[in-house]
Amino acid sequence: MRKLYEQDIIEILYGATLLGAGGGGSLKQGLDMIQGLKDDGEQIELDLLDVSEMRDDAYAVMVAGLGSPVAMLDPDMPRFGPDAVFAYRAFQKAFAAEGKKLEYLYSGEMGGFNTFTPMLVAILSDKDPAKRIKFVDADGNGRAVPELNTTINAFYDHPPKPMGMGSLYGDEIIVYPTTDHSGEQIARQMCMLYNMRIGFATWGMNKEEITNILDVGCVTKAQKIGKAILTAKETGSDVMDELKKAFEVREFCRGTIEKLDLRAEGGFDFGTTVIKGDDGHTYYIDFKNENLILRDEKGDTIMTAPEGIGMIDLNNCFPLTNADTKEGMRVLVTMTPAHPNWWDEDHKAYTCWLPELKKVGMKGDQVRY
Repeated sequence: MRKLYEQDIIEILYGATLLGAGGGGSLKQGLDMIQGLKDDGEQIELDLLDVSEMRDDAYAVMVAGLGSPVAMLDPDMPRFGPDAVFAYRAFQKAFAAEGKKLEYLYSGEMGGFNTFTPMLVAILSDKDPAKRIKFVDADGNGRAVPELNTTINAFYDHPPKPMGMGSLYGDEIIVYPTTDHSGEQIARQMCMLYNMRIGFATWGMNKEEITNILDVGCVTKAQKIGKAILTAKETGSDVMDELKKAFEVREFCRGTIEKLDLRAEGGFDFGTTVIKGDDGHTYYIDFKNENLILRDEKGDTIMTAPEGIGMIDLNNCFPLTNADTKEGMRVLVTMTPAHPNWWDEDHKAYTCWLPELKKVGMKGDQVRY
């Protein structure tokens, strides 16, 4: 177990945003939430627990925020936070009814917002940092995902049941979805009822389940990546050189965002980012919230989800989501391998991406790192 202080969390969020592959919430949103906690007088400190340190008879729960980035940042609304706390409490009550002990938190996806959400719940759980809920060094997917049915858990016989949801008004909702798809539909409908923002908690898992299914050590990995990005930002060194020291990553291209084709459909942002490479070639990234397909100028697929397609603003070393990108930005496009459990042939979790990939125009098969 080790302590996480403000600088540790900032480093984690920088790395998590890159691993989020275009989704998971903007880094700016996570940093603003940290500042909001400080403004409220909260001490920015929590414990990061290695999975091996979990009690055998206790469980960890995934807590996240669901909704519109615009709604989450609405200055006329209270900051996001109570929503997630009430979702945690709802899930805690559901698990207690099953006779299970809920003692830990973990993140459901990598991203500047949703990797911080369980840390936010931990910080708000007690004024005394020593008494706060422990945060486990594991992530549900090792990247960001668009829906509950596009997760590793969906293919490892671990449905989102029960599911706790919470509103900023203190409402606590407990549901028992029969499938990942129904859980997704219920959560999104509840989100619309509460002005496009809601906290939700699900996938209670014990030490053995987390070890066998999730991306163990992903929070520490994100921190190493974040440190690399911030080193480049502070020293002026090449960000790709620093990233290669931290984890397995390849540079795809550097260039300028020439065009953004964007449309909103069914509560998701669909589109294509067109990048004019420094090498004179044009490249395309097709996305549905998260980056899904990387294509060259001939239209040939270079790589697809679940592998990670990330972007960094070269002007300020700021990792980008698809909510951050703007035409004219100078960017670095990175390629990273997905966690091995995505490609395990006994479970075939990678197949959950096929419907999403086809929606954005994939032809042929998925392409690995």
